[in-house]
Amino acid sequence: MKTLNYTGKNIEDIVEKFKKDYDALDGEYELTVIDKGSTGLFGLFSRDAVAEITITNKYYERKLKEFIEGIFEQFNIDYFVEVNSRGKTFIVSCHSEQIGKIIGKHGKELGALQHIASIFLNRITDTKVTVIIDAGNYREKRKEQLQKIVEHAIERLDKGGKIKLDPMFAFERKIVHEIAKKHKDVYTYSEGLEPYRYVVIEYRKGGHHHEDRERFGDAATRNSKWDSTKKSTNRA
Repeated sequence: MKTLNYTGKNIEDIVEKFKKDYDALDGEYELTVIDKGSTGLFGLFSRDAVAEITITNKYYERKLKEFIEGIFEQFNIDYFVEVNSRGKTFIVSCHSEQIGKIIGKHGKELGALQHIASIFLNRITDTKVTVIIDAGNYREKRKEQLQKIVEHAIERLDKGGKIKLDPMFAFERKIVHEIAKKHKDVYTYSEGLEPYRYVVIEYRKGGHHHEDRERFGDAATRNSKWDSTKKSTNRA
């Protein structure tokens, strides 16, 4: 996830310096020795040791767990947090008898928690990672609810018509797209800006599911395209 180059008097010195700099524990990094270094002869021709250190997912799992636990402690919630990772995706499972406080109405608290956790983790990594937080199997239950919502909307969909669903989180919109693409002549896309972005279900002959970005990019992308168009017009 992040690779660092260190120099020091010897390898042991390098490892200790790295662990202090990053608050890392044994088993949370991989060490590659490039040069063991040398004390030289009578102090002459000495050479520093050089090593490459790669921080592994175990480090980020612990840091993310500590971050989430720190938030729960502020709200005096009894909790148990598990963090696992697969590649660049980190999955957080939260367990508590007060799970409702974590989820919030319509999952808003859970969505906010995932958002700030994602910002935190991406700030300490060199590559973009994804954080998914679940509490009390809320996501699975929400998926079942969305299944019913989409099926009901499609049943009410007239030929040539469209239905706008309520604003949803990104993970919910993705589920809606996946559900809808199983139906013939149904086309889905997202409109609006966060946090009010919503899915449109539209009848279209031969239609199929579309991801958010395939039809509507973010504001920065749209502005970039608009600027390019203006420049071309000015040159003409």
